Amino acid sequence: MQVEKKALNTLLLLQEIDLELLRTQKKLDELPQRKMILSLREKKAAIDIKRVQVAEMKKEIEKAISLLDDEDERLVLKQDAVQTKINEAQGDYRAIESFTRELGGVSKRRNTLESEKAPLDEKLSQIQEVLIQATDAYNKVVAQETEVVASFKNEGGVLTNQVARLQAEHEKAIKVLGSPLADNYEKILKRQGGIAVSRLTGSMCSVCRSVVEEGKLLKIKSEAPLSECPFCKRLMVVEIDD
Repeated sequence: MQVEKKALNTLLLLQEIDLELLRTQKKLDELPQRKMILSLREKKAAIDIKRVQVAEMKKEIEKAISLLDDEDERLVLKQDAVQTKINEAQGDYRAIESFTRELGGVSKRRNTLESEKAPLDEKLSQIQEVLIQATDAYNKVVAQETEVVASFKNEGGVLTNQVARLQAEHEKAIKVLGSPLADNYEKILKRQGGIAVSRLTGSMCSVCRSVVEEGKLLKIKSEAPLSECPFCKRLMVVEIDD
């Protein structure tokens, strides 16, 4: 391809820009904070699910305890009322006997309620401890996430700015290069993953490392200073012998 020296220099500069852009974007994409943030957010979500489950269990146990307490309060009132009737019965032994049996039944039921409530109280205490632990773990993960996000914004922000600067330089060089060479370069760049230009090194492509056979080599040299690699189809810079 017959190109002017200025165009050739612009092309080489453009490839340098895009190589640096490729490296910088790779650094940005591979920042360890990305995986750390994802891992912490997954961990936070898992802990939060556990917190919700434990909170629901706590609510159910508190509801069961509340029902027992409500019944016990009613029994206390009934116990007091029956005791009052016993006190008022005075010499009516039959009535006193009946009220005493009723009082015994109330007392027995209260004892049953107490035995039912005891394991619930113990379980509630255990669940409250688990909930505290889960909340502490959640808060620690949130603190870690905040710290890693800040680190990512700091380091990633620098790289993001570099990417933006290089992209602007790319656009500027593309305009200077002009069509159709610029269009061809952009197509090859996209197809070849960020490297559109190679050099002829001896009889080898500097990028795909393929050795060019003699017949094709003569053709490539005849197209100096710019040809095309017959293997990877990249633009190939050919040094002109003095």
